[in-house]
Amino acid sequence: MYSRESKEFDIMFKGNQSLPPNVFILTSLFNEMASIRPWAFGGLFLIYLITIAINLILIVIILCEKKLHKPVYIFLGHLLIMDIVGSTTVLPRLMYSINENNMITKHACFIQLFFVAFYATMQSYILSIMAIDRYVAVCRPLRYNVLVTNIRAHKVFLPTVCWSFVLAGICLLLLIGRTICKYPEIHKVSCVHMTVAKLSCEDVTINSLYGIVHTFLTTVILLIVVIFTYTLILYECLCSGPRSEGNKKALHTCITHCLLLSLYIFSIVFAVISMRMSTSSNFPQSFQHLSDSLIYLVQPLANPIIYGIRTAQIRRSLKITFFLV
Repeated sequence: MYSRESKEFDIMFKGNQSLPPNVFILTSLFNEMASIRPWAFGGLFLIYLITIAINLILIVIILCEKKLHKPVYIFLGHLLIMDIVGSTTVLPRLMYSINENNMITKHACFIQLFFVAFYATMQSYILSIMAIDRYVAVCRPLRYNVLVTNIRAHKVFLPTVCWSFVLAGICLLLLIGRTICKYPEIHKVSCVHMTVAKLSCEDVTINSLYGIVHTFLTTVILLIVVIFTYTLILYECLCSGPRSEGNKKALHTCITHCLLLSLYIFSIVFAVISMRMSTSSNFPQSFQHLSDSLIYLVQPLANPIIYGIRTAQIRRSLKITFFLV
């Protein structure tokens, strides 16, 4: 709920259009549904706890179970780490805005903005790497153990992190030093590069162009890699006999991966479309915020659940760990 301080702030600055020093207003996801805010806070808190718990459990399982010390599970472990980063970047602040007030300092906003960009970039690259890993496993099985090793799986993570930091850092650098001359309200569940840039007095063309470049270097590349690798995987499975046990297992694994990719891409497309439609007065603001939060609510929770349910080796390890067999 809004605190008294937040209400007074809102009235004062909307009344005279003055700008507060180093403060932004994050429009709450549930601004139009004040009566259910306690339930919303409880639901988000439960989702956050479950997300963190299940991701941590699977990370510990992968670390402790020697049978899972394979490239495919190393990549999964990296993905689970980023799920925790993404959830922790957005959900605690979102819960605070519901329970207390929706003001956020400039420094806190910029930190959140950086990690939102970092999370989105890392997520796309890790999913792309996992798609390539499945391609090599299915289409080049005899060379898989030579091409994809545990050491290489770990080594590829470092440059990916560094490159993601660079791309996210550019988002931040393009905003530093800008003067905010519009009412500092952000109609998002988190601080986002272009939304903050549009509040400044300066021209935002370079920000817009970089947004396009960033989208190409992440989401578009992910789409290209996914379409290319899974087309080859499907072709390989069909040409070599779809009824063979090996191909059935390969298709089973690829279906799991495709489910995750479809969910992630759908979340991004849904958020982008809702952002474009938000200029219409007939488009509910709360619906736009809900679409934005899909990436941080659904994806980090779905990744470990889908892999846990559909991956036999992880299920066996979970049963052994919790003494269920």
